Amino acid sequence: MNLLDTRLYRWLDTVSDFFLLNLLWLLACVPIITIFPATAALFAVVRDWVKGKETGFFKSFFRYMRENFGQSLAVGLTWTVVGLVLLADFLFVRSITSWARTPLLVLVLSLGVIYLATAVYIFPVMAQYHAGWLHIIKNSFIIAISSPITTISAVLLVLLTALVVYYLPVVLLLFGSVPAYFLYRLCHRVFRQIETVTAVSNEETQQDNPI
Repeated sequence: MNLLDTRLYRWLDTVSDFFLLNLLWLLACVPIITIFPATAALFAVVRDWVKGKETGFFKSFFRYMRENFGQSLAVGLTWTVVGLVLLADFLFVRSITSWARTPLLVLVLSLGVIYLATAVYIFPVMAQYHAGWLHIIKNSFIIAISSPITTISAVLLVLLTALVVYYLPVVLLLFGSVPAYFLYRLCHRVFRQIETVTAVSNEETQQDNPI
């Protein structure tokens, strides 16, 4: 029996790929300023895995990181600033003692939910589509609102990952690439639905307006 054809070997090969990709992502995040480009490259690699395009990733990772550096940095910094503003608003509203505290708190928490729901789509959308950074944020928001079941599943996946890493930091050695892979798989189903609807719409438009 050929060892390379066994299920155990394929499983170990897959685990090693996830581990090495995650290690590469962690090392690329070390300069801090490269966290967002490294994360964009991570999702681009797992996109290729989900689509079955390739198995190698070392050269691809750095190519994607270089190609998306400016865009991912702009999106990441913008979304971080928005998050900090929401956090500051939340802390401020909590300190209010007047009747306005409750409605303002509901408003800020609602915005926080929308912020988190949009955030889980940003890097998958960036990996899937070529668009300006403002369009990436806008499209992530639209998809988050229009696909509530997938959005809830994605948010729960992110929260569960954060909870596991908080209590068991050592799993971070593997727990960047694995959740990224499953998060992209969730988003990919939505992307396929969007592309199918768009293709049908374009076909109907061509039929209604023949050249």
